[in-house]
Amino acid sequence: MEARVNRIEFLKKLRIVEKAISDNKIKPIISCVYIETEKEGLKFYGTNLEITIITTMESEIKETGKMVFQYQIVEEYLKELKDEFVVLKVTDTTLTIETEDSSTEFSLMEAEEFPKSYLSTEIKDGNIIFQMKSSDLVEAYEKTKFSASQSTDDMRINCIRMEAQNKIIKFVGTDTYRLVYLEKEIETEEIFSISLPLNSVDAITKLLKSLDNSEVVVSIGNKNIKFEIDGTLVVSRIIDMPYPDYEAILKNLNYNKKLKITGQEFMNMLKRVIIFVRNNNDSKFGAIFEVKDDKMTISGSNEIAKINEGAIVNYDGGTLKIALNTKFLIEFLQNLNMSETINIEFVDSNGSVKVTQENKMDYLYIVMPLALREVQ
Repeated sequence: MEARVNRIEFLKKLRIVEKAISDNKIKPIISCVYIETEKEGLKFYGTNLEITIITTMESEIKETGKMVFQYQIVEEYLKELKDEFVVLKVTDTTLTIETEDSSTEFSLMEAEEFPKSYLSTEIKDGNIIFQMKSSDLVEAYEKTKFSASQSTDDMRINCIRMEAQNKIIKFVGTDTYRLVYLEKEIETEEIFSISLPLNSVDAITKLLKSLDNSEVVVSIGNKNIKFEIDGTLVVSRIIDMPYPDYEAILKNLNYNKKLKITGQEFMNMLKRVIIFVRNNNDSKFGAIFEVKDDKMTISGSNEIAKINEGAIVNYDGGTLKIALNTKFLIEFLQNLNMSETINIEFVDSNGSVKVTQENKMDYLYIVMPLALREVQ
């Protein structure tokens, strides 16, 4: 293989596909970038066996071929060059990068050992196709993925749920201790329900944020989903496991205590309290919230210090004392407009809590309380 490539463009393509790559000590070749020639240039592949990113670039191809290499040192080296174009030459085991005044060699892995089944962009039985603005998709993922389980022990919840019907697409994330729900309008009559692995959501989010805002074409099959934007393809598997019945949770909410507070004031209180409770061995991030009449107090402690924060609020309900995870609350609030009023609804000290921005019912958060004894 031999190709003359634009150095900056080559770097851009490496950075795109590397978003799908993770370190794999059991199968090191998966930690590499796979590149092959095609008629008008080079085709780049990156995969972690769950998600694959594919992109292309125009190049001057002098000899066809393919290569697999550890991208980190190649990327770092190319960043330090000043040449507009470089020449890539591949032998069986070596990649040589030539500039006007240098020649540098890098070891290659055996291209034939790269798992070819993950290089396909075909979506079998794919008959669901819709489009979304990349900025809308990024916003939806950013506003929901924090609430999904971060552990791969239970893949049912290590994902983001996407469901569409009546030109509305719903995004849901839960780790069973909390649940976030978001709705967005889309211009499609398609109906579907899928669970996208959290690792794929992270990779897609990073990729879309690095590209210009444009339309993303989404194709859904029985086992895979494909995102296409500006010539770059992302193919991810779909989790074929039942998702928790979040609709039952949303329908059975019966809150009888309602509190209103300005977002920024609430956030400032939580940021001060979390300093004292983030290293609490008994209940990490746990604080006690007490509400009576028009006063809310948040208290927390650790082995060497205590804090009590108070604020005047608009409250309708009886006296309440409840323990909540301050980190969970902050993670949701940072996605809201802090200048707006935040609504917090309660049942009792053992019931779930609902948090919304006033007049924004298309984005809501359900948090389960902690045991009061854990944070006292």
